[in-house]
Amino acid sequence: MPSVETSIKIHTPVEKVFDTMVDPESIPKFAPIRRVSNIKGKPGEKGNSADYEYRLLGIKLKQTMTVLEVHRPHSIVYEMSGGIPGKWVYTLQPHERGTIVWTRVDYSVPAGVIGRIANWLFINRMNQNNLEIGQAGLKRFCESLME
Repeated sequence: MPSVETSIKIHTPVEKVFDTMVDPESIPKFAPIRRVSNIKGKPGEKGNSADYEYRLLGIKLKQTMTVLEVHRPHSIVYEMSGGIPGKWVYTLQPHERGTIVWTRVDYSVPAGVIGRIANWLFINRMNQNNLEIGQAGLKRFCESLME
């Protein structure tokens, strides 16, 4: 299963970062998500889910993210279902008056051999770039809350 991962240091307390990143209504403020809908449950609690709309290669995709595990404020695991199924794992650790956020996304690309070739050629690179954009946006957003 292909994966992408990254980490980032955010100059914001771990509890604030966690609460921000698990709130579906906040995510479009810092990540490349066009729309969030169908929010069910409380943010950051097991079973919470929401539908996210975004674009990949100009194609509109809709994913449902459901919380599978939570160890507030140190980790959260989401199951991703829809066009590109997979799993998101976030790990947060307090570090020098801030937080380090590690993110790993394991995903499946449909379309068999053609999908694997497309992933090797460009999808994995685009997913890595989108993950880094989202992490940088999370950093800017969380740090702006501390000003």
